[in-house]
Amino acid sequence: MALQTKADPNAVLSVRDVTRRFGERVVLSDLDLEVAAGERVALRGANGVGKTTLLRCIAGTLEVSGGTIRVAGHPAGSLEARRSIGLSLSQERSFYMRLTGAENLRVFAGVRGLSRRAATARVDELVEELELAEIAAQRCDRCSSGQLQQLALARALIHEPGLLLLDEPTRSLDTAARERFWAAVERRPSAAVVCATHLPEDLDRVRRQLSLDRVLP
Repeated sequence: MALQTKADPNAVLSVRDVTRRFGERVVLSDLDLEVAAGERVALRGANGVGKTTLLRCIAGTLEVSGGTIRVAGHPAGSLEARRSIGLSLSQERSFYMRLTGAENLRVFAGVRGLSRRAATARVDELVEELELAEIAAQRCDRCSSGQLQQLALARALIHEPGLLLLDEPTRSLDTAARERFWAAVERRPSAAVVCATHLPEDLDRVRRQLSLDRVLP
């Protein structure tokens, strides 16, 4: 499934001949993809064609069965690669549910290496930018799916990553929240974005669309 074969030594993301199997089932096969700084790429396809699998392989939470992935020149899954990535997966719920949204974001800012003071300042900036004051003040176990998704997007932006990996990022968002999210992305023109989506509103925001609907061996 060769989506793009020309190698770019300066690419933020380089996926070369990647295959991923789950037992006997082949989900990704011989996939190539290069993404440059500032480029917005949408992954399209029916359920089960490997969109989320590809994002997880890039993020390093899944190992590839074959081929290589490099992020900012580093192997996927390495500490250096992870530092370059902001990740938001669909239906992902790894928040501390008894903490507020703001408390959660400060925890994850600390994980990214920010001091307590810097984490507080950074979270305050994101809460203002994304208009999350109400959500930030609530415990996560009292938040709706859409509210948790907005927190997940804020978390992905905490360290101003060079590569944003987004799995159906606006599926549970209302129109206003969707506009705030994409406005935040556009304020980061140097960040590369790889987004798995089928929503026309999201597809209109990207510069390149790649379909994973291919016949696999």
